[in-house]
Amino acid sequence: MGAQAQGGEKLGKGNLSLLDVIAQSIGFIGPVFAAAFFIPTIVGASLNGKGAGLASPVSIIIAMVGMCAVAWIISRFARRIHAAGSLYDYVTEAFGERIGFVGGWVYYGGVIALTLAIGLAFGGFLHDTLFFNHDIDIAWYWLSIAFWVAAALMMLRGVAISTRVQLVLGLGSFLIILVFSIWVIFKVGGDGGLSTAPFNPSSSDQGWNGIFFGILYAVIMFIGFESSANLAEESTNPRKHLPLAIFGSCIAVGVFYVIVTYAQAVGFGLSVQAWLEAFPPLYALAADPNYGSTGFGELIQWLVVIDIAAVGLGTATGSSRGIFALARDGRLPAVLAKMHPKYKTPYVASTFLAIVSIVLIAIVAWTNGLMSVGEMDPGQWFPMFNWLATFGGFMMVAVYIAICVAAFKGMPGESSGLLALAGIVGGLVSIGAIYGVIVQYADIPAYNRVWWIAVLWLVGGVIVMVILNQMGRLRNRTV
Repeated sequence: MGAQAQGGEKLGKGNLSLLDVIAQSIGFIGPVFAAAFFIPTIVGASLNGKGAGLASPVSIIIAMVGMCAVAWIISRFARRIHAAGSLYDYVTEAFGERIGFVGGWVYYGGVIALTLAIGLAFGGFLHDTLFFNHDIDIAWYWLSIAFWVAAALMMLRGVAISTRVQLVLGLGSFLIILVFSIWVIFKVGGDGGLSTAPFNPSSSDQGWNGIFFGILYAVIMFIGFESSANLAEESTNPRKHLPLAIFGSCIAVGVFYVIVTYAQAVGFGLSVQAWLEAFPPLYALAADPNYGSTGFGELIQWLVVIDIAAVGLGTATGSSRGIFALARDGRLPAVLAKMHPKYKTPYVASTFLAIVSIVLIAIVAWTNGLMSVGEMDPGQWFPMFNWLATFGGFMMVAVYIAICVAAFKGMPGESSGLLALAGIVGGLVSIGAIYGVIVQYADIPAYNRVWWIAVLWLVGGVIVMVILNQMGRLRNRTV
C-alpha cells in the first residue's frame, strides 16, 4: 500500500496509463530544450567559459551513470510508496517526519523555482521565434501569461489532459531531433568524417577540469526524471508503471543526449570553435544545407518552443501536487489541499501556482528583468529565468543526495549491496554537481548567491518544521 496523509483523499481517478507517466517524466526533463541550450554550456558556452569541449559526450555519460543510479533508488521507493508527494514521502519514510518535511520543503521549493523559470522562458523563446522568423512582435510577458492561463485550465480539468499534451508535444519533438541527429551522423560517416575523439577524455582542451564543469550542466539536463512519481495516486498501476517511467526516462534521455551531442561534434567538423560560434548549434546545424534547410531550421526552433511548453506543463503538474501533498499532511495551509469535487484535481494549489507565476512575470517586465547577465542577456525574461533554473536545480539535486543517503538504510525486498552501490555512485555525481555550482559561480554576481540563498531556504524549512512540531502537526504516518 502507498503512503497517504492522515484523513486525506486521493487525487484523481486512477486512470493514467504507462504512457501518461512516461510523458510526465520526459515532459519535465525537456530533452529538446536541454539539447538546444545546455549542450553548448557543457561544451564551453558557460558564464565563465569553462567546459568539456570536444569531450562533452564524456561529461554526459558520467552524469547519465550518476543520475541513473539515483533513478534506480527512487524507482525502488516508487514501487512501494504511492502518494502525490514523491521524494517528500520517500525522505519521510527513510528519516522520519521532521527530516521528511524539510526534504519536501527543499525539493518542492526547487520544483516551484523551475516552474516559475519555465513560465518566463516560454514567453521569451516564443517571442524570439515569432519576431526573428516572421517579424511578429508580441511582448514576451503576454505570451507567458497566456501560457499560464492555458496551463491552469488544463490542470483544473485533469492531469490526463496535461500528460497527453506533453506526450504529443514532448515525445514528438524528441523523436524528430533524434532522427535528425542520427541522419547527421550517417551523413558525416558517408563522407568519412566520423571519429571516436568525442569519447576520449584527452580531447578536452581543459582536461578533466573542463569535463567536471561539463558534468555540472549535464546533471541539470536530467533533472525531473522522477516527476512521474507525483502521479502515483492517479495511475492505474503505480507499482509497475512508476519504476519503468522513472528509470526508463533517465536512460532514454541519456542516450538521446549522447547521440545529439556526438552529432553536433562531428557535424561541426570536430571544431569546438565552430561548435560554439554557431550558438545555438542545434539551430545552425538544422539550417545547414549539408544536413537540413532554412525551413527545417525554423521547424527546430518551433520544436524547442513546443518542448518548453511540455516542460512547463510537467513542472506545473509536479509542483502543484507537491504543494497539495504538503498541505494535505498539515504542513501548509489546508486550503491548498482542496480538490475539485468533479475532476479530483488540486485546483487551489494549481491556481495559486499560476497566480504566483503571473505576478512574477509582471514584476520582471515592470522592473526590466530584476537583474542582468551582460552580453549573454537576450531579453528581460532571461536573467531571472536563468537564476531560478540554477537555484531550482541546485535544491533538487541536494534532495537527490538525501535519497542516496537513504539507500544505505536498505529497503524491504531489495539488495542492500546494490542500493549501497547506487547510493555511492549517485551521491558522488550529485555532490559534484552541487560543488560545481558553488565553484563555477563564485565570482559571478547574483549567481554566487545561489548556494547561500538555498541554505537560507533550508534554514527556513527547519524553522517551520520546529514550529509545526511544537503545534503537534508532525505525526507519524502509515506507509
